[in-house]
Amino acid sequence: MQNNIINITSTSNETIKYFISLNDKKTRMNAKRFIVEGYHLVNEASKTNLLEAIISTDEKELKKINNVKRYLVNDAIINKIATTKNPQNILGIVKMLDHNITNLLPIIKGNKTKLIMLDDVNDPGNLGTIIRTAAGLGYDGIIMSPNTVDLYNEKVIRSTQGVMFKIPIIKANLQEVIKMLKKEKVFCIGTALTNAKDVKYITKKDKFAICLGNEAKGISKEVLDNMDENVKIAMNNDVESLNVSIAAGIIMYEMME
Repeated sequence: MQNNIINITSTSNETIKYFISLNDKKTRMNAKRFIVEGYHLVNEASKTNLLEAIISTDEKELKKINNVKRYLVNDAIINKIATTKNPQNILGIVKMLDHNITNLLPIIKGNKTKLIMLDDVNDPGNLGTIIRTAAGLGYDGIIMSPNTVDLYNEKVIRSTQGVMFKIPIIKANLQEVIKMLKKEKVFCIGTALTNAKDVKYITKKDKFAICLGNEAKGISKEVLDNMDENVKIAMNNDVESLNVSIAAGIIMYEMME
């Protein structure tokens, strides 16, 4: 790939219009490309083979990364593409991750497996925090239901802080996934407020998957009925439940002790 730096000064440029269009979910899903903002996220993306282009007002920064398309632009263009109010002067265009369900097979066929399943989690901050926590605790992968919030939502991307590139993330029908897991003797743990044991007494297994549900509705009945065991976090002072990302962190940690 040529490493020439392309200088663009107009927000009306067709390439810039394309980059701006990636802020629309439908457009980016069709293009299978998304935007990352700021030095840290661009640097994390550059460690993968997914970074396709970088856009910056600083030529020195552009010269630090090779083998991608490089665009030297002005502040007006950065502000037009970015979604943050005071963006850093560098952006990246990144190819989407491979979410194929077959990617699960090598993960679940081993002697030890730690997975997270998400059933229609809809808050971007919650999804990002769960991804970051799972990766930090050494979990092997995350499976999202089709109606879980868009992984490439700018708030999700920012809250993962680049960790989304460090853990396999699958998007698939959870019923199909659960069948695969059980075939490989992966113990499925649901989260519920009733008919559930205290997380302190959770059954420890070498191969397990923890399922967390929608912030308002919890795990759907169809998915919950297929769990091997349900757990809850005992609460005081008439507090019914925790934020799903906080609950996820507690349960993930408990399973590792």
